[in-house]
Amino acid sequence: MSPGKTVTHALKMLLLLPAFLLLMDGCGGRQKEASRSLPTGPTSLRVENHNWLDVTIYVVHDGQRSRLGAATAARTTDFAIQPTQLGQLGTISLIADPVGSSKAVASPKVVVKPGTRLVWTLQTDLSRSSLSVY
Repeated sequence: MSPGKTVTHALKMLLLLPAFLLLMDGCGGRQKEASRSLPTGPTSLRVENHNWLDVTIYVVHDGQRSRLGAATAARTTDFAIQPTQLGQLGTISLIADPVGSSKAVASPKVVVKPGTRLVWTLQTDLSRSSLSVY
């Protein structure tokens, strides 16, 4: 290749580079937006335990019960529910089993997706507890 053709070829490449970068940026931006709109990661569960007893928390999905951990009396405890614990349809319920008592309580069934935030407020009378989904 002659030096004149090399310079011409280099100039053409420099002129095409901004168009190529804009094209690539446009494609990548759409993909990033789509991935941002889908929640991912574990579902968070905050248990506000107003009860006088420590409570063992379980998640129930697809007929299986998995222990999440203990919520200390009169404290707030955070748990992570892994995507594998959401079941095939994402329908779960929660069980609060007070230590030293036979009066466990179950939440209503709720449909959740990865990234959902749950707040379960356990009252002194566990039957009056409430579950919020965000």
